[in-house]
Amino acid sequence: MIKFGLIGCLALTIILLVLRLPDTPPRQYRDPVPPSQKVAHSSHCAGCHGYDDTKMALVDEAGNDVNIYDDWQISMMGLSAHDPFWRATLAHEVNLFPTAQAAIETTCLKCHAPLGSIQAHLHGLNYTYQNMLGDSLGLDGASCSSCHQQPAQNLGQGHSGNFTVDTNRIFFGHYPNPFKGPMQIYVGFEPVFSDHIYSSGVCSGCHTLITETLNEQGNPTGNFFVEQATYHEWLNSIYSIQGKECQTCHLPFIPDNVVIATDFLALEGRQPFGLHQFFGANTAMLSLMNEYKDELGLPKPTGDLAWEESINNNRKSLQKAADITIEPITIANDTLYTRITIKNKAGHKLPSGYPSRVAWLEVILIDHDELDTIYANGLMDAQGHILGRDFPVEPHHEISKSAEDVQIYELAMSDAKGNLTTRLNAAYKPLKDNRILPTGFQRNHTTYDTVAIWGNALTDINYDEESAQGRDEIEYRIALNSRDGFGDLHISLHYQTLPPRWMDDIFTNDTIPQVALFKSMYQGYKTFDEVLDTLHVNDINLNSVATHFPTENDQFLITPNPVADKSLFLFYPDEWNNALMSYRIMNSEGKIMQQDQLSNNIQLKEDVAPSVYYFLIYDQSKLIGLRRFIVL
Repeated sequence: MIKFGLIGCLALTIILLVLRLPDTPPRQYRDPVPPSQKVAHSSHCAGCHGYDDTKMALVDEAGNDVNIYDDWQISMMGLSAHDPFWRATLAHEVNLFPTAQAAIETTCLKCHAPLGSIQAHLHGLNYTYQNMLGDSLGLDGASCSSCHQQPAQNLGQGHSGNFTVDTNRIFFGHYPNPFKGPMQIYVGFEPVFSDHIYSSGVCSGCHTLITETLNEQGNPTGNFFVEQATYHEWLNSIYSIQGKECQTCHLPFIPDNVVIATDFLALEGRQPFGLHQFFGANTAMLSLMNEYKDELGLPKPTGDLAWEESINNNRKSLQKAADITIEPITIANDTLYTRITIKNKAGHKLPSGYPSRVAWLEVILIDHDELDTIYANGLMDAQGHILGRDFPVEPHHEISKSAEDVQIYELAMSDAKGNLTTRLNAAYKPLKDNRILPTGFQRNHTTYDTVAIWGNALTDINYDEESAQGRDEIEYRIALNSRDGFGDLHISLHYQTLPPRWMDDIFTNDTIPQVALFKSMYQGYKTFDEVLDTLHVNDINLNSVATHFPTENDQFLITPNPVADKSLFLFYPDEWNNALMSYRIMNSEGKIMQQDQLSNNIQLKEDVAPSVYYFLIYDQSKLIGLRRFIVL
């Protein structure tokens, strides 16, 4: 509620104008939020919390732009209502269960278009997908009011989009003694200090999603399925005890003093300052939406590199999520034995969130001299499918005894008949959930019913013993088939948010406009994955027992990856530009497709067809670097 009378507002307006930056024209502020509207559109916030041409506000101590509005706009929070995968999924579910359309859309829109949904329900109205398409509040996505109007009362208690907002036109922030005048005058809302905005409970309402199971006729069965419980996973970890909140990683704080609003000389810097790009894991969707931003009508932030920065920050977030380590390698009985351990460094399961997401291990053994493949486990084909993946689900492996035993970490859902499904509203129970657990996970925790382990991971002693440590350990037995000499072992942990097995189900209904649009955009992203961590062990003596240590050459990078125009650019040290350095490009079957002297610019040959390839760099005959890349 606004606490200034007319005289007070006039006096404050005069003061604010006096305190404006000299020689700076007033910004074009919107009129305050209408009295009937209890939430604020992000454009009401942009006037003060957007890009500052003078570089006096919303920049870090190095002068880098960190404005809240632009950063949020190109996060998955800001884009939640425009996400073409979500729109296609929603349309697909409604097509399958038309009698449940109202219930399905109501649930989805509470999180993907929360402000439109909240405002409609405050007036006793239903809120539909068609309503959202013509509603600027709905299309605003998970914007400022979605978080900053959540009060401390009952925080963390909501789920499935049922969270509380304060309708008294109050914005909660984490800085004491807020300068209230500008927001009260230009927005019509009052900023109030409350440090609960630091709490993970702000995230719980949407990142705990429980759906009601429907039968084939679209009628409720009375059963419920936990589609995601990222907040509960965090509760069942050491991080909740240590006070490391969701915001610690996903809205990282910098210690710099940042002036948080533009145009007013009276404002002092505040710290710590939270970066509002909402660092996450969905680089695939951010990349797709960047490519098709004109077709999707998406925002174009002030900075030319804003989209690229958002994507790269999400990639950095992913690469901090896990580590791979390996035990000493043993050669016996014509078999290479080793144990690989994956450490989950995230504050929740890995992967977490929407159940399409998968992570898996890729393990390749290459003959050091002949340069052909001795063993390959976890490769992708040209369509993005994981080779060797069983149907309906790949079991969790304690021991991988062949190239067909791929270690895939996932939540796989079944319908009421026990069949694999990708439809949330048909989901009845998990067929498998062996996602890597967060450090501190406990099976006797009060949240265990929503974050349980499913499938034969329950009987894996290593998974059980390591779960509280946030790790999984798997033994690999690699048949050498009488190969001798030396080998190089390459291990990668991969991650996909848009795997083709999941998409194939949606695309069966590609006459639906939303599905057809997403399918047309998806074609270039079939093989889009991220590498969370890699580990290389070179010069393994295949004839004797030996201890080997992993090596990694971080100086060698390929861009773009995936590549569409057959033109590669390589980053590596200048001293590599000499006659002794060469490269080879190998396909997933070990065939050398191209080789020559090393250079920074390499044009792929015409017969290098769309697929997965490996780029190897040699110093004379010694392999010093290997990178996987994809040709579209």
